[in-house]
Amino acid sequence: MKTITIYDLRFTIYDFLNLKSKILNLKSLFVLTAYCLLLTVSCSGPQDKQPTAKVGMSAPMFTLNLISGGSITLDSFKGKPLVITFMASWCPCSNESAPVFKEAYGKYNPKGVEFLMIGIQDSESKFRKFLEKKQFPFPAGFDKADKIASLYGVNAPPTTFFVDKDGKIARAFYGKLVEIEKLSAWVEEIAK
Repeated sequence: MKTITIYDLRFTIYDFLNLKSKILNLKSLFVLTAYCLLLTVSCSGPQDKQPTAKVGMSAPMFTLNLISGGSITLDSFKGKPLVITFMASWCPCSNESAPVFKEAYGKYNPKGVEFLMIGIQDSESKFRKFLEKKQFPFPAGFDKADKIASLYGVNAPPTTFFVDKDGKIARAFYGKLVEIEKLSAWVEEIAK
């Protein structure tokens, strides 16, 4: 039978604590990696997040209560090209896309292109604060119970539709838009 000394016991406790620390660091690394992967996937546009409203079909009709008051319908934009973007205050990709949408609005609204933002998967109060903070120059409303999002087959923000002057969906895109060149090219497709 082996006798355990205080030194042996101390060494064993030290090894145990060191091993526990390594396990905690591995768990932390795993959680951080998983979070980064989730954030990357949520902003890059996986196929299961693509909207179900298809290019070439007529944009579904809706009525939206505006945050500024009053309401607006799809018919309000009849005969005009329209960019509809579904966003949420909590969504990092929506926040990153905001400056580019403001820039595109400033460039294309004087040329007759309309923009509309619809808040989804959020609380109305948080969406209002998001609008105030980002100071969007175009109309925005909150989609209670995500009814309009359902009509368009929107599963997650940000999702953007480009509707031509005939009311047909020319392009649908899920994901962040942070390159003005990409957004401009798609807006120009409907501005013709």
